[in-house]
Amino acid sequence: SETALETLKETLNTGQIAEDNTQCEATTTTEPVEEEDEYEDEQHDHFDETHISTMYLGHADYSVPASATAETFRRSEQVRRGDVARPRNRSEVPGSGGGERMSALDYFPRQNSINSVMMHTQRNRSMPSIRADSRLYGMRTFASTQFAAQKRGFLRRKVPLEEMVSYTSEALARPLMNLPRELMRDATRSFRVIQRYMGNVDDAVTPEEKFSDVLWLCNAGIRALLLRDEVFCQLAKQVTGNPSPGAAERGWTLLGVLLYAFRPTQLLLPHLDAFVDAAPVPTLRLRRFLRLQLGRVKRAGGRIAEMSASELQLVMAVPLQPLVFGGQLDEIVGCTDLVNCHTGLPRVLEQLTTLIVSLGGDRTEGLFRVPGDSDAVALTRLRIEAGQTDFSHVHDPNVPASLLKEWLRDLAEPLVPESLYEQCVSAPDDPATALGVMSLMPESSMHVLKFLMRFLAGLLLPDVQERTKMGASNLALVFGPSLLRNPASDLKN
Repeated sequence: SETALETLKETLNTGQIAEDNTQCEATTTTEPVEEEDEYEDEQHDHFDETHISTMYLGHADYSVPASATAETFRRSEQVRRGDVARPRNRSEVPGSGGGERMSALDYFPRQNSINSVMMHTQRNRSMPSIRADSRLYGMRTFASTQFAAQKRGFLRRKVPLEEMVSYTSEALARPLMNLPRELMRDATRSFRVIQRYMGNVDDAVTPEEKFSDVLWLCNAGIRALLLRDEVFCQLAKQVTGNPSPGAAERGWTLLGVLLYAFRPTQLLLPHLDAFVDAAPVPTLRLRRFLRLQLGRVKRAGGRIAEMSASELQLVMAVPLQPLVFGGQLDEIVGCTDLVNCHTGLPRVLEQLTTLIVSLGGDRTEGLFRVPGDSDAVALTRLRIEAGQTDFSHVHDPNVPASLLKEWLRDLAEPLVPESLYEQCVSAPDDPATALGVMSLMPESSMHVLKFLMRFLAGLLLPDVQERTKMGASNLALVFGPSLLRNPASDLKN
C-alpha cells in the first residue's frame, strides 16, 4: 500500500534499522520487493550503484541506512585493494549496530562494488568449467529472487512465477528484471526482436529484417551490461513451453548466437548453465553447440568491440554447419566435409598444423605456451566453424597453436578414453605401459594421436628446441591435460 511504501522510505531516509532479523531476511530473500511495482520517475532518478549491486547479488538489504551507502562503497574498495581487513562483526560495517557475527547478507566487500560487476565483462581464462548443479540452479530459482514483481488487472494481482518464466505470445509491457529507466525501451524492443526472430508473431518479417534485428540485439547487449541478463532471461522464457517446435529451435539457436556477442553475468551464468542442461533442447547437435558456447564464454568472456555485419554473417552460419569444435571424433571423421578423404584426418587438424609451420612456429619462442591474441583466435575459430578456409588474416603462429589446443580440449571425448585414465596414471614412466594403453585406443583416436606425435616430434629437434625453448617436458605439460582428462566432473571428487 502507499502507506507502507512511505513508511519504508521514511525508515531509509532517517537511518533507522529494522530490529526484527527474521522479518528482514524474509524481505530480502523470499521474493522481489513490492516497491518495484511501478517504474516511477522518483525510483529511476535514484537508480545508482546500490540498486545495481543489490540486483546482481540477488539481495536488497534495506536494513542498511541510505546515509551509509557511500561509506560502505568506500570501505569495500579499500578491502578489495587490500588496504584494510575485511570486517568480521556487524559493528564494523558503516551504518550498522550491534556486535554479533555478520551473516552472508550483511556485507559484500568485493561483490557490492560496481567495479566487480563490470569486471565480469572482461576475459577470464581462469573461470572454472564445473557444471552447475541443476538442483540448486535454474531459471525459476533465478527468477524468484531477480525478477521484478509483476501485477495486473484492476485488483493488481501478482503474476505467478511459473507464468513469468514461461512462453507468452503477448508483447512485454515492462522488463522482467529491475532495469534503469534508460534501458526500458531497449528491453521491450529486445523481446519484440526475439518474438519476430522465433516466428511467434504474425508480422511478415524478411530475412534481411531478421538479420538487422539480431545485429541490433547483439550490439545492444555489448553496449549495455545491465541489458545482457534481461535478454537471456527473455529467451529462456520464450523457449520454455513454446507450442511451436520450430520456433523453440530458432530460439535456442539465437541463444547460441548471442553468446558469441556477450556473456551473462556471473550471477546468471550457473542458472543458465543448469537451464540448458535440463531443458528439452530439440537436437543433440544443438545441445552440444550450446554447451560449447557456454564453455567458451566461461574461458574467454565476451566481446568488447561491437559486432560487424560480416562477423554476424559468420556467426549465424555456424549453427548450420557440422560441429568442428566440441564434436565426437568418430562423427568428425565420418563427415565428408570435415575429413580429408586421402589421409583420413580431420581437416582442421591439418589446417592448424600447416599454419603453425608456414608462419614460422618452429622459430617462435614459447610456441604453445604463449597464447595467441584473443581477438585473432576468436575470429579464426569462427571462420573454421563457419566452414571457411581463408586464413590470410593470421600472421602469428601462436593463433593456430592456441586453436589446436582448443580443438583437442573441446572434443566431446578425449583422444585417450577416460576408461584408460587409471592405467595411464598408474605407471606414467613405464614405456611398455604407455604402448599397451595406446593399443587399446579406438582406431580413429590412434590415427590422430600418431599424426600429432609426429608433428610434435618435429618440434623436438635440437635446433628447433633452441629457438622455441619448448622441450619434451614443456610440450607434455601443455598437451597432457587435453589428451588425457580426469573423468571426475566434481572438484569434491
